[in-house]
Amino acid sequence: MNPEDEALLAELAAALAEEPDAADVAAVGEAVWAWHDPDAALAALTMDSATEPLAGVRSAGGLRLLRFDADGVTIDVELIEGHLRGLAIAPHARTIDLHGPDGAPLASAEVDATGWFDLAVPTDLRGRAALVRLRLSDAADAVTWTAWFRL
Repeated sequence: MNPEDEALLAELAAALAEEPDAADVAAVGEAVWAWHDPDAALAALTMDSATEPLAGVRSAGGLRLLRFDADGVTIDVELIEGHLRGLAIAPHARTIDLHGPDGAPLASAEVDATGWFDLAVPTDLRGRAALVRLRLSDAADAVTWTAWFRL
């Protein structure tokens, strides 16, 4: 076996040896099982400044930018100073809620007529890598969930 193959096998062995966080795995599984709205759209995470540097943008300290996209819906979010501030580009967007793995809403905010919102992150989640997702609802009660992400 050549050295490259040995290095790859060592990397794979190390990855397989890592223990998943059982609490996160169980909580996500329970949330998926309890998902009560199969007609809701799922907005995929299409950009995260924590993993993709933004061209032409200087570092802004603790600022993190996220973008979620689904059919006809885009949710741009910035995480900064205990807030999720952003723009919901969706017809007649009304409210946006922050949900944890147990499915319970953690915080809620109104979306204004231009699509802007400011959602305060609960103080017990600030500074933690909590697993969360957003739920956007519109005036016709159509729902879009974002993919899971960590604060």
